[in-house]
Amino acid sequence: MELMVTTKDIMLILPEIVVFLTAVVVLIADAWGRSRESYLNILSALGLIIAAYFNYKLFGDHGRAFSYLILRDKLAFFANYLFIFCAFVTCLYARDYLIRENRNYGEFYGLVMFAALSMMFIASSSHLLVFFLSLELMSVCLYALAGFVRDRDLCVEAAIKYFLIGAFAAGFSAVGMALIYFKANSLDLVDIVAVKPDLVFVLGLTLFVVAVLFKLSAAPFHVWAPDVYQGSPAPVTGFMMTASKAAIFIFVVRLFYEAFGVNKQLWISLIMLASVLSMVLGNFAAIRQMDVKRLLAYSSIAHAGYALVAVAAATKVAAASVVYYAVAYCLMNLGAFAVISAMAGEGEEATSLERLQGIAVEHPALAAALSVFLFSLAGIPGTVGFMGKFYVFAAGLRAGLYWLVLFALINSAIAAYYYLKVVYYMFMRDPVSLPKVQVGVATGFVVVLLVILVIQNGIIPGCLYKMIYTAIG
Repeated sequence: MELMVTTKDIMLILPEIVVFLTAVVVLIADAWGRSRESYLNILSALGLIIAAYFNYKLFGDHGRAFSYLILRDKLAFFANYLFIFCAFVTCLYARDYLIRENRNYGEFYGLVMFAALSMMFIASSSHLLVFFLSLELMSVCLYALAGFVRDRDLCVEAAIKYFLIGAFAAGFSAVGMALIYFKANSLDLVDIVAVKPDLVFVLGLTLFVVAVLFKLSAAPFHVWAPDVYQGSPAPVTGFMMTASKAAIFIFVVRLFYEAFGVNKQLWISLIMLASVLSMVLGNFAAIRQMDVKRLLAYSSIAHAGYALVAVAAATKVAAASVVYYAVAYCLMNLGAFAVISAMAGEGEEATSLERLQGIAVEHPALAAALSVFLFSLAGIPGTVGFMGKFYVFAAGLRAGLYWLVLFALINSAIAAYYYLKVVYYMFMRDPVSLPKVQVGVATGFVVVLLVILVIQNGIIPGCLYKMIYTAIG
């Protein structure tokens, strides 16, 4: 296939170009005059706002660009909003954390924006090779971010483990793509639809799905997640746990709903098995955790299991439910880690429940905000987490997956225990050794914004869901 690049193609990726240029400008500005008190986060945020503006101007169905490699539909532009928002929030509240750790360098903001750029291309991919290259670019950025605080052993350990497991998953993905190409003679999603499955195609599809499950930290391919999420700096954990998974889930919607939908009997059993294992292993392991970051890491495995319920349904309603759940998941966890990054203190020495117990006495606003995010993660009515689970489980029921939905409901009830345990420690236990907490203006703004969005979309979910359903097409 001959790659023809036109002016129209360039215009259709203006949001991505702006994000790229912003990352470059931030890196140059940092090299020109590095300062611990610099406003690199503000420069990053302004660039992301401009990218969001161009995304708004282009929003719509424009077909495919760059010789059919990239999709420019409503879902792609909606996904751009999500990744721009995640990067915007991360860049804002990370500054307080980085200054406290004496690491307020432009590399952090540049890596976050390069990762967001790759996520935008992942969600827009209509070709498996574009997906693979974008995924590896995102992974490289996240490897570097995971070990950003280089003088902390847990950070270095997290980066090395993430790199090794990521390379392993990339191997699965590459071999799977090669087998799919051998059978389909193409890696374009449109061409893959017409393939009549045989042993080679099924093996390739299985390997590719396994690689995707690795990136989603879905069981039984989840063993890397707790150590990586716990060891990484709190703002990095929040970003990689939310935005990267959202990007994969949006691509999964394209892959299983559009490309592999006609052959769903080939992969649905694997997805259902991964869903069940993720919910069980994630929730029961989280119950035992006494470190908040590690608890939320295991929680993320369980949440991947909930979302896979709708993936297994493989309908348009289910596809919209998966994307809605991805948005809800981003809002909840970004908020939780914004609070945790402030509460943890210097060196993140106060992420254990024992150090955080009674923190509501001195910092009631932070404790209340974290409680809202935890209630949402537990699926308490009136929060976006409840509506996310409602849509996902409803999609499963419509598809006849009654036993899987019942299993997910039981696990969701079990999960409420360990979320409420954190709330109990913050409000009902007497303080022992409280960390020194300083909340900057940017962190406070982010926390308040995310609390509002979590509650607003929990009470009035229709607008967001309708926008997503329309974007699915």
